[in-house]
Amino acid sequence: MRKSCPRCSSGVQAKALGKLSVESAPLRLCVEGMPAAACPKNHSSPVDGNFMLWLIQELKGRETALPAGEEKGAIFKKFLCACGKQLASKAERKQAFALDLAYEGYPAFKAELEMPVYKCAGCGKEQLRSAKEAQKHTSHAIAELNDAAGFPHA
Repeated sequence: MRKSCPRCSSGVQAKALGKLSVESAPLRLCVEGMPAAACPKNHSSPVDGNFMLWLIQELKGRETALPAGEEKGAIFKKFLCACGKQLASKAERKQAFALDLAYEGYPAFKAELEMPVYKCAGCGKEQLRSAKEAQKHTSHAIAELNDAAGFPHA
């Protein structure tokens, strides 16, 4: 845990933040109870210098386990289901995927990723177009989350 506030150098204590919701279209990210370091002047910052990087890596890793098609093609992209059929070009709906997270030494907190899901024309399975596509938006969403939490830019 960091020892002092990066803004005012006051001592800090661990605190769980309330619900924060950000968007990096088409990804919407909500977190609740995320650990932070807070000072008496009500400044907040990540609990340590590795936390936000850990959060990006953790979310990107979890996204690979979500139901998703496979991206094919360099210029003209196609998204294929595991059954081999192409996914619909238009999203069926948006779906939220709940995640339980825990940074070592701090209480667990919750995250929710919301993304459009696409229906396979062959087997009918609803899924993300690709995990790779979801991961592209995660870093941007974390930058927005950093700002929404009031964390200073390092």
